[in-house]
Amino acid sequence: MADDQEGQSKSGETADADETPWLADDQFYRALASTRRRRLLSFVIEHSDSTVDELATVLAGWETTETGAMATVEDHDRVALELVHSHLPLLEDLGLVEYDADTGVVRAEDVDAAVEDLITRSIEAETSQS
Repeated sequence: MADDQEGQSKSGETADADETPWLADDQFYRALASTRRRRLLSFVIEHSDSTVDELATVLAGWETTETGAMATVEDHDRVALELVHSHLPLLEDLGLVEYDADTGVVRAEDVDAAVEDLITRSIEAETSQS
């Protein structure tokens, strides 16, 4: 009987692992280690879709708010370039966003509720420290 219960527990654990493969993915944690990527994910989850230009404006503004400076065109362009060449490809590879390079549209994929909660809590914690 104990073997049956143990087998059921193991199969339940396997099912959970199959549903949350990102928990064992180092690349997932590297992606969320970036404040900019967490902010980007927070924005696209909340707004469902946006453009690279809109994301660059929001992120550059968010970053300059911390310093008290005004966001410049150069800040916007730098963020847009980093989004296109670094952040969006990584997040797309992980299945967190869908990025159409032709139109510049970024959409949130079906993000696991636990991931969404983690991102939301991270942004809230960051905001409360400011």
